[in-house]
Amino acid sequence: MSVASVCIFLVLHAVAEVLPDLPASDDECSTEGCALNALQRSGRRLQEAKDGSSWGGRCSDYGCTHHYHYWMTCQCNPACSQYGNCCPDFSEKCASHPQRGTCAAYGCTSSYKPESRCQCNSQCADFGNCCDDYVATCTASTTSSSSEATAPATPATSAPSVSPGPPERSSRYRLKWSAQGESFFDNWNFLWEDHNHGSAQYLLEPEAKEESVIEATRNFAIIRAGRRSPKYKYKRMTTRMESKRSWKYFLTLIKFSHVPYGCGVWPALFTLAPNVPWPNGGELDILEYVNMDVSKASFHTGGECKLSAEKVNKYGPMPDRNNMDYDCVTDYPDRLGCAPNKWMKSGTEWAHSPGILATQWTESFLKIFYIPEHEIPQDILADNPSPDKTWDDRWLFSYYPFTGTKCIFEEQKLMMQINFCGDWAGKVWGADGNCNWRVPNCRAVDPLAEYAPDQDCCTQWIWDENDRFGTETYLKERAFFNISYIKVFQ
Repeated sequence: MSVASVCIFLVLHAVAEVLPDLPASDDECSTEGCALNALQRSGRRLQEAKDGSSWGGRCSDYGCTHHYHYWMTCQCNPACSQYGNCCPDFSEKCASHPQRGTCAAYGCTSSYKPESRCQCNSQCADFGNCCDDYVATCTASTTSSSSEATAPATPATSAPSVSPGPPERSSRYRLKWSAQGESFFDNWNFLWEDHNHGSAQYLLEPEAKEESVIEATRNFAIIRAGRRSPKYKYKRMTTRMESKRSWKYFLTLIKFSHVPYGCGVWPALFTLAPNVPWPNGGELDILEYVNMDVSKASFHTGGECKLSAEKVNKYGPMPDRNNMDYDCVTDYPDRLGCAPNKWMKSGTEWAHSPGILATQWTESFLKIFYIPEHEIPQDILADNPSPDKTWDDRWLFSYYPFTGTKCIFEEQKLMMQINFCGDWAGKVWGADGNCNWRVPNCRAVDPLAEYAPDQDCCTQWIWDENDRFGTETYLKERAFFNISYIKVFQ
């Protein structure tokens, strides 16, 4: 081995100590050229992490975590001390948090502890989230608690079993609309226009079925990225849908087993006001992100709409992740809308966190909840959802109090799509260390400023004309929705 090779190996090893989530291919180099390319990619990612171009920099913003996250400018997990990348307030906010998933470590409690990975209270058996040693540590009972099951990331062939929740309660909500089973797509309009100037060829329903971009079975529906378009250069087949009905004030439940993620991918679950110029009728982004970034729930509207910070934080800290000081009026590029989120997940994390996304809209507020699959309560299973304090304390992650504001939110339709590149995913391609090394000799192009798909990194990756990058297989494994049902209650 040459001196240069030894030096590259040693530096790569040092970088790997700091960035443990490097792609496997970076550790499988057999030539100096390959190793140098890997080193350059690693160096860029390391510099991006140190520069901290994104929001945050404190565990009070990020929340205490159990894993390394590349997008965080500093870390809030138990191993951060080992790697020297803890946030300044890690000791204050997270060091005292138990990191082991046992009642022996957490202690037996009388209430739900959201920071704990499993629970040690008398109701944990009802919700299926007891720690493995709950019975031995906290009760005299010999009944064993079931361990949490990990749902598959690929389409399931049958409906997953769900642990029963607390006793059913009466609800003021009644089921008004649903998309479920083999008729899942009957209640949707399929749209063909791409308003985001991306690499999507949106298909209408007949062609979407023929191309297997959509698929409905008895237990789940799939919406996936399709093949490279045979009609349009630089496009890949996919779909964009809107519900045929719209509603004012509702509770929606979206039960999913997998959501799309990956480089060049731009998935979205959101609501939009029909027949009103955007953003004046309002838009609520329930789940939306690009590339390997995090999803931020957000609200967009016109006119005047400033939320009270005191009211927003009623249920715990919810920083405005758009840094707009809770001003929800949107006028790009300077006014981004408001995004109060208690915590955020990356697309990868959402894809491996099956459960229910619930949105409650009343005259007084908007609330967005995430209910893990193993915690789905009995009232939801019985189509009798009853949002209450338990929902607020346990599952609420984004809150928009409208009382005392002039916020406009007109009747809404449900929207769902998988886009590629365009004026977000393509534009920020160069800032994502997990993606920006995948295509050589290119640049990130803003399609609103110029038309240059032949030079755009993201477009070249999604198009992959000569199958150089393996995009087809990459998207097949990552870029799909697996949805059990979508229901609207009023």
